[in-house]
Amino acid sequence: VEVIEYIDFLTESLQEVRRIFCPFLTMSLKPDVLWAQRPDSVYLTIDLKEVQDMKVTLENDSLSFSGRVGGSLYEFDLPFHAPIKKAASKWSTKRLIEFYLQKEEEGIWPRLGKSKAPWIKVDWKRWQDSDDEGETKGAFDLDGMGDMNFSDMMGSGDDLDSDDEEEDLVEGADISPAGMAAAPAAAAPAGAPPAAEEKELDQID
Repeated sequence: VEVIEYIDFLTESLQEVRRIFCPFLTMSLKPDVLWAQRPDSVYLTIDLKEVQDMKVTLENDSLSFSGRVGGSLYEFDLPFHAPIKKAASKWSTKRLIEFYLQKEEEGIWPRLGKSKAPWIKVDWKRWQDSDDEGETKGAFDLDGMGDMNFSDMMGSGDDLDSDDEEEDLVEGADISPAGMAAAPAAAAPAGAPPAAEEKELDQID
């Protein structure tokens, strides 16, 4: 009888521990989001590498992200301080996850989001105050960034991983399975410039 009572006690104790701690074990984490700005644009970096099961949704007024790193789930929903031009946005997932966002109206934002958040931090290596003296940092370096076509990316049902060394997405690219399978069969025409030079045509000065 004492053994049965002890087992019942352990079972109830484990259930109570699970009830208290399970919400914390399944809770998602917030990645560090770094940002810098110019009067006409914002440079945003999600400080994560080797992201799996990545999902990104960009709207004119917000950015949503989710992905897994080392078994941990990272996600956030970020409403922007002011609208951006979604069609003019660019991104890269070659190392970190980086975005170039063009503001709908020029001006200096007091913060990236509608409100302050501890996981949103200033990207000091790219930041430039409006009253900085001396040499200015100029426009953001967009080398290696490609155009975004979110409707194709999210509608395909495929997850983009940052460790997939695919070419940057360009508007109108066919990323469906049929399109990807047919891509290797297409040979480059004679005299065509190398791929690296072709990518430069899509970059913004």
